[in-house]
Amino acid sequence: MPLYKSALDMYAKYEKKYNPTVVGTRFGDVKEVALIRAQAGLGQVDTIRSMVRDYLDAKGVTGGIRATYLAFATMLWRHVSRQGGAASDKYAQGLIAYFKIAHGLDEAYLTDIANSIIMKPAPTP
Repeated sequence: MPLYKSALDMYAKYEKKYNPTVVGTRFGDVKEVALIRAQAGLGQVDTIRSMVRDYLDAKGVTGGIRATYLAFATMLWRHVSRQGGAASDKYAQGLIAYFKIAHGLDEAYLTDIANSIIMKPAPTP
């Protein structure tokens, strides 16, 4: 019979695990490394967002739907930045299907954005 944790069990572990003094010391110890990594990552996210905004401007996409395309791009980039090749292609296909069906986005736009993030040339008509 499995032993399930209650909310009180989870809270007790959280309270012991996240001692403010210990966590503060850990954050202080890794601050310099974390700042360098954060700056690099934020620069890449800014590049992706700028690229997608320029693409959406060129396609005439306006309003709040732009934020959903940007969400797609950042979700895909987060995966592609950790894995490449066939894994990125499968993840992109899944995200394209999700954003097309769940949010009603244009599949051709999603594919163009995915291809630019994965660094694939766009197909020629």
